[in-house]
Amino acid sequence: MCQTDFESSFVEISRQALRHNAAQVVDFVDVPLIAVLKCDGYGAGLEEAARAWQFGGAAMFAVSEPEEALRLRELGFREDILLLSPVADREALDALVEQGIILTVTGLSTARFYQDWAGGRPVRVHVAVDTGMGRFGVRWNDREQLDAIYQRFDFRFEGIFSHFAAAFERRYRRTRRQMVRFLKVTSYLRDRGYPIGMRHIANSCAALRFPNTWLDGVRIGSALVGPLCKPTQVELLPAGRLQAQVVDRRLLRRGDTTGYASVCRISRDTSAAVVAVGHECGYGLCSGPDAFGPVELAAYLLRMARLRLRGMYVEYQGRRLPLVGRVGSQYTLFQIGEISPLPGEYVTAPVNLLYCRQSRKYV
Repeated sequence: MCQTDFESSFVEISRQALRHNAAQVVDFVDVPLIAVLKCDGYGAGLEEAARAWQFGGAAMFAVSEPEEALRLRELGFREDILLLSPVADREALDALVEQGIILTVTGLSTARFYQDWAGGRPVRVHVAVDTGMGRFGVRWNDREQLDAIYQRFDFRFEGIFSHFAAAFERRYRRTRRQMVRFLKVTSYLRDRGYPIGMRHIANSCAALRFPNTWLDGVRIGSALVGPLCKPTQVELLPAGRLQAQVVDRRLLRRGDTTGYASVCRISRDTSAAVVAVGHECGYGLCSGPDAFGPVELAAYLLRMARLRLRGMYVEYQGRRLPLVGRVGSQYTLFQIGEISPLPGEYVTAPVNLLYCRQSRKYV
């Protein structure tokens, strides 16, 4: 097989932007920061994201998969690492505890599994509480189960946490409800004399929008790679941009249609560049509703309308080339004029790093 270094598109990631974002966030929150590195550092790369947070002054790391925690140790990171998800594999537990990884107890079943496996060995844990996310953790008002976990098991209880489900909401409502529930849990446990350790619930949106959610620490991940979906007081720089090659040029005549379903009809003769960019690169993605309830569907349609009105484009020599038709999976048309890229040249485009599968190049 012939191998070359040729790539029709790749992601260019700025180490300077990563470090800037990390330092800005750490300075703003004014409490210990747990840097979340899940999903390969939110698309920035696990090692590069960890080094940026390390530069910024993060107190510890958090990941969602055992492999991520062990990889950080292989790379030489000695900071405390919290594994946010439960572990159901004994071999994985052996490796994690040997490396000093902090485990998450999500209920009596995981607590029993860890205790049976440990055989008296010390196990560092944080306890997860479900205050409304519904994924992991002891239900916030299940005091019987909470008592059992702290009374029956000989773990090193170093922290307790929950997770906000809607910190991107316009007003502080659902987030407040979860916050109140979490504080009720921690107050109850503290009154009972249990060693709850560090309390943390705030994610990126909550920590940068609602300072009263900080508690003993915050967990922040997505803010590393750029601005959030809601405005914040922190200046965040886009850390990545897509470099995509022009592979062809087309002259579309009035009345021609473009793309699947022929949804776009050309109103006048238009010169267009065919660019190696599309949804597979994370370009133009707008997350859809998880459940097609009326509220979720309305919010999704509003986001789509705003995206369309704002206009989609790529840039060439500082000039925006607007989208023609709809975004494709791999190739998309953009309008060109007198100053336009030739086939073989590259244009740049904004990109959602979390959904981008292209190779990364760091600058």
